Parts: sequence; structure tokens; C-alpha cells
Amino acid sequence: MDAAQRYYQRFETAFADLYGPLCNFAFTYVKDLEVCEDIVQEVFTRIWERRKDLLLTDSIRFYLFTAVRNNCISHLRHEKSSGARAWVDGDEDSYPVIPAKEINDKTDYQQLLQEAINELPGKCREIFVLSRISNLKYKEIAEVLGISVKTVENQVGKALRHMRGFLKKKGIPSI
Repeated sequence: MDAAQRYYQRFETAFADLYGPLCNFAFTYVKDLEVCEDIVQEVFTRIWERRKDLLLTDSIRFYLFTAVRNNCISHLRHEKSSGARAWVDGDEDSYPVIPAKEINDKTDYQQLLQEAINELPGKCREIFVLSRISNLKYKEIAEVLGISVKTVENQVGKALRHMRGFLKKKGIPSI
């Protein structure tokens, strides 16, 4: 297999494995699904343009999540400066909520999960989504967010306690 085929295969694998989780991650910052997809596609475009430097490294996953996070923050800052959206860097309420679908029946677990996640404080929500929805390891989350692994552990624990309390409040026994 020549170098071009290796680059293409690695890119295709990274895209197939990480596009969805990266869009979910972007959604923790930017409420607009189309904008999230644009941000992730832009990052993958840059990856392809710089494939010799990035596609054969083991840290591609870390790079992608970091690049998406930085692009989301840049997008939000641009919106703020253009007056399109109020957003303050570091403000816990600035982390967008996951949109909830209409409830079709009382036991719509996806809806309940979205409601519970939306009630989490901003940074806790971001860490929980990275851990449970984007399936990043605690160490990867710590590196992406520039925090300690212990902080990640604490925030995930806090989120899980909140989830159990949320379910109890809704009258649903936790597993």
C-alpha cells in the first residue's frame, strides 16, 4: 500500500469513527446543528490538507477534539462580537443545552436523558457529554479541556449523582 492509500484509509477511518462524536461535542458549545457540522467538516478539511503531518500520528483523536473545541469557541466569540449571540467565555450558562424532542410517551428515555443533561451546570455538562456521549477517556477529556483528570472524575461523578436524583424525582428507578 502506498502513502496516498494509507493517508486516505486513515482519514476515512477517522471520519467514520469520529464525525458523530465530534458533532455531539460541538453541540455542547454551539446550539445550531448545521453550524456544528460545518465546524467538524472544516476541521476534517484541514486534516486532509495537512495529512502528511497529522494522519499518521497516534494523537489524531486528541487533535480533532481540541480543534473542534477551539473552532466552536472562535465561532461563539465571532457571534458575540457581531452581536448575533450573547456569550461570555467561562460563563457556565454559555454551554448550550441539548435540544429535546417532544415526548411521545412517559418513558422516553432519550428525552429524559436530554432533560437531565440540560439541568447540569455548564462545565459539568460539557465533561459528561465528552465522557458518555463522545466516549472520550478521562485523560483525553482532561487534555482537551486543560484540567486535571481528578477534576474530570469529580465532574462525571457529580453528573451521575444528578442523573440518579433526576430519575428518582421522575419516579423512575435507577439501574
